[in-house]
Amino acid sequence: MSRVAVFFVACGAAILSACGHSAYAVRSVPSIAADNVGQPVSRLKDALGEPRKVDQSSSKWVYVWFLPEKPAGAPTGFHGCEMEVTVDARSQRVLGYSLSNIGWSKCREVERKIRVAER
Repeated sequence: MSRVAVFFVACGAAILSACGHSAYAVRSVPSIAADNVGQPVSRLKDALGEPRKVDQSSSKWVYVWFLPEKPAGAPTGFHGCEMEVTVDARSQRVLGYSLSNIGWSKCREVERKIRVAER
């Protein structure tokens, strides 16, 4: 094998091994929300930060996150995805979610970097 070929094979192996052990992944907001139904809401707080608002009642809490994202070519203004997550008040587990497009942004295109390693 030539030295150039050996170099490219070694570089490719190093890149693949580094990516394979990453504790983070970039995922779309709808898949993040869907994967966390039935899980503790703390996982979403770790992935998305503190919510913009929390409405509390005796049986459920509603967490609201706004995820800003300005699409290419969008005019100046307020763009992003708003996610409302319903949480059981006693167990703090996610019961369901809803997504709303704000401005020109589409929620299915909004991505965030999340931790994928289990605790």
